[in-house]
Amino acid sequence: PGLAMDEQDPNMEWGTNAVLVSDLPPKLTEFDLRQVLTFHGEMSSLEHVDEVSGASAVITYTTTEAARSAVDHIHLASVRGKTCRCCLIRDADLVWKTMSSGHRLYVEGLDLNMESQGLQDVFSLFGTILDAKVQTDEFERSQGYGFVHFLEAEDALKAMASLHGMQFGSSSIQVRPFNVITDSELFTGCLYSLMGSVSSVFEPREAGTEWIGGNMESYAGGWQENWQHQQQPQW
Repeated sequence: PGLAMDEQDPNMEWGTNAVLVSDLPPKLTEFDLRQVLTFHGEMSSLEHVDEVSGASAVITYTTTEAARSAVDHIHLASVRGKTCRCCLIRDADLVWKTMSSGHRLYVEGLDLNMESQGLQDVFSLFGTILDAKVQTDEFERSQGYGFVHFLEAEDALKAMASLHGMQFGSSSIQVRPFNVITDSELFTGCLYSLMGSVSSVFEPREAGTEWIGGNMESYAGGWQENWQHQQQPQW
């Protein structure tokens, strides 16, 4: 859904032409990533994001329509067996700015068969969802908890009041406001603020070259100068 944005904002066009893709699958090559993403339209850049908790990328398209198509088709879709998330950069920025203002809910006690799409579908009955995720392990098995981020804080309150204690599948879920300090570290793929994070546009490489992203262990340094000195992700 479209979001109101200051018409004088010089970053507006980039914010609607570019997307953030998170939770990318292991051993993904740049060639493979481009194959998935160029299906939606012409790309002007593909950039790695330095995120220690998971592999992410920023893709800029030449048109807003292409970016929206990517969001519609990639968000919560399975790419090589891993559920990816995709949103406009503009929406990622909005999520970042509202992380601690009542828009984001922490949900635990999830039935282990519930996936991110199901979580989003349930909570979207109460309002527009900007992002949602069921946290999984390296084998894509649910950890039994997740988050939902609403466009409007009032909708988050309604969802929490209505769904807390409700049974879904074999479990009764508990819903509470998201605590940025203690809950953020429980999730991978949640780097919404790109200030200083986007480090280098990909240079063309051999088709079989691995696309080096983050892994479950922290690594130091930047992308372009230091990646060859870091341990290769064990994806």
